[in-house]
Amino acid sequence: MDSLSHIVIGAAIGETFLGKKIGRWGMLLGAIAKSVPDFDLFYTGLSDPRAYMCEHRAHTHSLFIEALYAIPIAWLLVKIFRQKVSFPRMLTFMLACLWGHSLLDWCTNFGTQLLLPFTNENYSLNNLAIVDLLFTLPMLILVLIAVFYKKNAVRRNKLAQASLIYCFVYLGLTFVNKAQAENIVQASILKNNIPATSHITNPTMLNNVLWYSVASNDTTVFIGEFSLLHKQNPITWYSYPRNQYLMQQCKNKKDVEIVRWFGDPYTIAEANGDTLNLYAVKFGRTNMKESELKKTFVFYYKLYQKDGKEMMGMEDANQKNVNFKDSFVDLWERICGRRY
Repeated sequence: MDSLSHIVIGAAIGETFLGKKIGRWGMLLGAIAKSVPDFDLFYTGLSDPRAYMCEHRAHTHSLFIEALYAIPIAWLLVKIFRQKVSFPRMLTFMLACLWGHSLLDWCTNFGTQLLLPFTNENYSLNNLAIVDLLFTLPMLILVLIAVFYKKNAVRRNKLAQASLIYCFVYLGLTFVNKAQAENIVQASILKNNIPATSHITNPTMLNNVLWYSVASNDTTVFIGEFSLLHKQNPITWYSYPRNQYLMQQCKNKKDVEIVRWFGDPYTIAEANGDTLNLYAVKFGRTNMKESELKKTFVFYYKLYQKDGKEMMGMEDANQKNVNFKDSFVDLWERICGRRY
């Protein structure tokens, strides 16, 4: 989930648990505590694809490990605030923030290693986009209004609680939408005789109305989008060869395994001279107005050899000079069912 959502929800949790004891400090502590699992970005960074895939949403997001480091943090906070808050209450607050962070990330399609160190499996429910404006903005407005209530702690607390209620109601709605999306996709797969052995459904960026599905078998990946507002519109499926033989021939064996662990069974390989491009198609199409592989999936990993060393880079939308205004307009048109 995006950082702003975590900060806003954390502030609401902090006010709910601590506001009556330590005032607006509770909102600040909540915003920080809810963001703590993403501090892993300080050592993974955003530019190293290996570290980002393997270590982001890993140990700091594990429910077991979070419980361990929540204890000393809670004890320290009790000492800092001179025991205005009891240790059990502070520990409950910390667990609500930390576990809430990981469980919210679980709803998105990046994948979260919730059960480390027992297993490194990536878990994802695929019911919420990593950035969803309708999810974040109402909570942000409520929390911002609450900040300005200096003396009336009761009203500030109620606004914080209202934002948390909205959070849970919206998340519940996403599961209803997920069930609808699954029914539409399964019917479309059968109707179009798509030979899929697995598939996922996930909302497109910024909303929970326009969804996409990725289906695959050993040789082919299929992908298509559809709006829940216009269920009668048929899904247009695009197919792409997976070219798994290129992954097997690649000299960067470890890097191939990393990408496949992260993205299979929805990975596509493409030869580009001495470089192997690997597409993690589970993120959906970045440019839905195009169908050509490199133009529609503008984000991909690049595997190559340099001076005998295995190298991995990545290509993203910013490097492609994507017109984000046009992309937003296209997204809106598809949500409204005018393009499909």
